[in-house]
Amino acid sequence: MKNKSLFVGIGIGLLFGIGMVTGTLIGVKSERSAATVEIDGMVLKAAGSDSSDNFSLATGSISDAAEGAFFLDTLTGDLQCIVPYARTGQFGGHFKTNVFGDLQVQRTKKPRLLLVTGDVQFLGTNRPGNTLVYVVDATTGNFASYYVPWNRQLESTGRPQSGALVALKVGQARNITLGQ
Repeated sequence: MKNKSLFVGIGIGLLFGIGMVTGTLIGVKSERSAATVEIDGMVLKAAGSDSSDNFSLATGSISDAAEGAFFLDTLTGDLQCIVPYARTGQFGGHFKTNVFGDLQVQRTKKPRLLLVTGDVQFLGTNRPGNTLVYVVDATTGNFASYYVPWNRQLESTGRPQSGALVALKVGQARNITLGQ
């Protein structure tokens, strides 16, 4: 009788252990962002963008746990980024600028603005967000790139943050020069 109880106990323990391992494996696999795909050992992350006559929208990774949505109003030149916090489930970041000055848009002309994002990994302790947003005026060829001055400490504590998007490079797409 004692041997039977021992085998039942071991069996239940093994089943419990197998359940724990299975749950852990499922949990680890489900932590990967839905916007990532693995091909030949490389993890690819997707960013999306779309536009209409008066608005453009693009997304990009701001940190390991946050993605930003960039909105460009082509009538006013206002570029805004909002960032939800995974920890709070609320929007915690809001950054903005007006691109008309950097693109030298004349108020009497209607620009044709394009908006895309790209990944970047800045180095250092006070590094900005992981995305650059690029805006180009298709009528003049003038472009500007901006980054989000992201504070990871504020993100981790769930405190709100806001500020101006920072211009990294402004220039002419038809004759790009580096180092100026």
